[in-house]
Amino acid sequence: MLVSAAAAPEPMRSVDATLCWFDERPLDVRRTYALRNGTREVRARIDRLGRRWNVNTQQQDAPPDALAMNDIGEVRIALAQPIVADPYADSHATGSFILIDEATNATVAAGLIR
Repeated sequence: MLVSAAAAPEPMRSVDATLCWFDERPLDVRRTYALRNGTREVRARIDRLGRRWNVNTQQQDAPPDALAMNDIGEVRIALAQPIVADPYADSHATGSFILIDEATNATVAAGLIR
C-alpha cells in the first residue's frame, strides 16, 4: 500500500467487520480461513460472533452460534499476521475482504471492515 508518511495506517492483528456468509456449510469458529484484502492474504479465525442482521424484520438479532448461508453478521477476526487496511466507509478498495476455505479454495464470505 502506498501512502503518505504523514497518513500511514497502523497494521492490524484483528479486524471488526460486517460479514456476509456465502457457503452452504455454516461458519465454524473453530476453523481457520484465508483472509484476502487486496493482494494480501493471511490466515484468519473468527474470534467473536456479534449480532446477526435479520433481513425480514430489518432488526439485529442476538449473536448466533454460527452464520448460515446468506446470513449477515458482525464479527471480530483474529489474524495470524498484520494487515494494513482502512474502514470500508473510508475506502471501499482497502476496507473490503473475502474469506477463503483453505481446504476447498472456495470463497465462503465477503466482509466490510468497520
